[in-house]
Amino acid sequence: MHHDNLADFHPQTILQDWGDGDAFRLADAGTGVCIFGATGSGKTSGPAKHLAYSYLAADFGGLVLCAKQEERFQWEQWAAETGRTDDLVIVDGQGQWRYNFMDWEAARPGEGGGLTINIVAILSQIATAVSGRTAKVSAGGDRFWDDALAHMLTNLVDLPLFAGLRISLPLLRSIMNSAPLTALQTEDEDWHEKSVCAITLHEGDEATVKGDADIRADFEECQTYWLREYPALSEKTRSIVDLTFSMLLRPFVTRPLRKLFCTDTNIKPEDAFAGKIIIVDLPIQEYRLVGKIANLAWKFCFQLAVLRRMPPEGGFMRPVFLWADEAQNFVTDFDAEYQAVARSAGGCTVYITQSRESLRRVLGNDDAVDSLLGNLQAKFFCQNSGGTNDWAAKLLGEHWLHVTSTNVARGSNDGTQQAAGQESRSAAVSRKEERRRFIEPSRFTTLKRGGQQNDYLVEAIVYNGGNQFLDPAGGHGEILPHKLLTFRQR
Repeated sequence: MHHDNLADFHPQTILQDWGDGDAFRLADAGTGVCIFGATGSGKTSGPAKHLAYSYLAADFGGLVLCAKQEERFQWEQWAAETGRTDDLVIVDGQGQWRYNFMDWEAARPGEGGGLTINIVAILSQIATAVSGRTAKVSAGGDRFWDDALAHMLTNLVDLPLFAGLRISLPLLRSIMNSAPLTALQTEDEDWHEKSVCAITLHEGDEATVKGDADIRADFEECQTYWLREYPALSEKTRSIVDLTFSMLLRPFVTRPLRKLFCTDTNIKPEDAFAGKIIIVDLPIQEYRLVGKIANLAWKFCFQLAVLRRMPPEGGFMRPVFLWADEAQNFVTDFDAEYQAVARSAGGCTVYITQSRESLRRVLGNDDAVDSLLGNLQAKFFCQNSGGTNDWAAKLLGEHWLHVTSTNVARGSNDGTQQAAGQESRSAAVSRKEERRRFIEPSRFTTLKRGGQQNDYLVEAIVYNGGNQFLDPAGGHGEILPHKLLTFRQR
């Protein structure tokens, strides 16, 4: 079933009715979701499953990143139960669905199409994540290697574009492997005749010599890099840049990714805008680094595509979700940037992870974690232990409570002689206001985690970006910043 009428995607559309007049609406989905919970807390079979059902039923498109092997089957089941099976596109090692992102990006029409900077950004994002250096606020040294790599990649991607060649990772590898290592080599006849780098430089020269002056000037910069700067790099710098590049490239030019990313394109991120649900079924659990690279390549290209979307005149866009269970495997420093503007482009992120610490391990510091979580407005807290509970309790804040205390004192010895049996008594009742947390950190440790012993019920405390909820227990109509929700696993 597909909505032909995009007015169906009104921001106030209710996706989940939470009772008592509270609901999770399409507008809430747009501000992002993060679900926390310990292993076995029911976060996937509870809140995540219910959200997935409501997103699928509301006809969202989306991209699903896979960390575990069972995720694909889980989505197939969810899609079947919501009538969305026909929209599933399973990208797996068989290579039936292929996306040559470099070619796609280079050939893309529009202002930013074919810009080297975008292609380099895709490669750099993946390279940084592969080397495990996501936004680690590192010594200046790492920054230097990242910049040197980005500079090399820019010239590497530029060269075939100047020469009018179809860009591909294997071609980039050939240029790289035949680049001159010394100034002497650049004068060698043999090198000029046989090196792919030299041949591409000649072709670029011919293609730009009579053209636009700006393009010619850019080509000359690129030529200077390959003939002067690159050979002049110190042995150490060059070997590190080369190694980083070949580590990044190798998975793409070998099985199974070569077929998926280096041939033709029959599925692309934009297909999600028409309602496709793309599942990157190369789970990290099974494919390790190769799986991580495939998922990250898809994720980053999807994020770029979403950021480029333009809303239709007077209508609403079909929302698209970016879904990652075990999200710590996929977060990068670009997410905070993406999340800050995704809402206006209909991008709905759902990140599911155990704890705040698991994100901090990847992102490297609290600021990076806060800037990402600040932009994932709806937070579901399932049963958990550790620092996430303290952070959640702090997030939900404090309120004033009336605390009544009674005080009874017996006898006084103030030096006045009292007659026997005339012991004095005094009692006082005092009422004062104290600040207490809405929820103590220990409360999160006792939430129901599903399974037979809990009648298949999963509890989660939800905080929805400052939404206020009526206190169901208090007769005083107290307003709470959170709500306790119960999800059925079955």
